[in-house]
Amino acid sequence: MPLNVPYKPKSNYVKSISFRKKDEGDLLALNEILKVAGVAPGEYLIDAYRELDKGNPDWNRLKQIRYAR
Repeated sequence: MPLNVPYKPKSNYVKSISFRKKDEGDLLALNEILKVAGVAPGEYLIDAYRELDKGNPDWNRLKQIRYAR
């Protein structure tokens, strides 16, 4: 979709996501690690996907995440 602005935004894709209350502690710890390392959350998410699931997703692990709700 073409942009009708005279500049290129820093981010090419923007997404809003939510986290469960029970994961708040882990989320805050992860955010602190990423802040110190200078890594954006989106970069981390994509890197984790490439390492864990790209090309050959571990369906059992993903199902465990889903059913652990």
